[in-house]
Amino acid sequence: MPECPLNEARLDPRATTLVCMTTCSRPELVGTNLPALIASAREAGDSDVLLAIDGIAEHGNPETLDLALGLGVPCVTSDRAEGVGVSKNRVLSLLGGYSYYFFIDDDTEVQSSRAITTHIALHEETGIHHFSLQNPERLLEELNPTTTDSGFVIRHAKFGGGAFNFFTRTALATVGGWHSSFARLRRGGHTEHSYRVFRAGLCPSPFNVVEELMATCRWTDPPSVVSIGQLKQPIAGNHLFELENDLIAQSLTWEPFEAESPGRLVGK
Repeated sequence: MPECPLNEARLDPRATTLVCMTTCSRPELVGTNLPALIASAREAGDSDVLLAIDGIAEHGNPETLDLALGLGVPCVTSDRAEGVGVSKNRVLSLLGGYSYYFFIDDDTEVQSSRAITTHIALHEETGIHHFSLQNPERLLEELNPTTTDSGFVIRHAKFGGGAFNFFTRTALATVGGWHSSFARLRRGGHTEHSYRVFRAGLCPSPFNVVEELMATCRWTDPPSVVSIGQLKQPIAGNHLFELENDLIAQSLTWEPFEAESPGRLVGK
């Protein structure tokens, strides 16, 4: 692992937090959910908002870019789509200087700034460097929950969804980016990445969900841009591709923030 894999760049040098929505070819969801995310981030304070558009040229969706720029939100774009995980790699290769990172899928409506501020406060209280939020039915193989000194219940699970993720810069610098093997599938990889944070001793389980914050988001769960049926990849009982389970079994520790189709920062 490089001694310092992240640069110091930020959109606003005063901001400590990057709140990033990730999307591919779903401008209708961005139009619905990005304004709420902007409002929550502004209320939270000390936050920059970004939209990561995966494969803007390939999918021919310049309206997504125009929509974001019209709302005052800069974008990281790429010509070719390689999936949400690789899209996050592009963001981190360009903007590595924040203390806290939130990555939110375009089908998730963040309805309260508490989704941002409380996760940061609980990191400071508990030392947990990675939290998630998702539809509760996505949590599999739950472990015993814990209660913080401030009274929040944190559910822990071996498997879960990646609709809303919080990371500290420490966690991302320690484990690196999302595995490039998922670029050809254009989906998957978030669980293997979460396992790396867990194995680094930076969170008590791969998925750590604050019970009281589940109501701060609304999950619409539309059809995926790339369906599992299209890929014809074997799926295990834990709802992961066998490829992802194989990578988890290898106990990887770090992967670079790389993408074959490079990212461009637009609108700063």
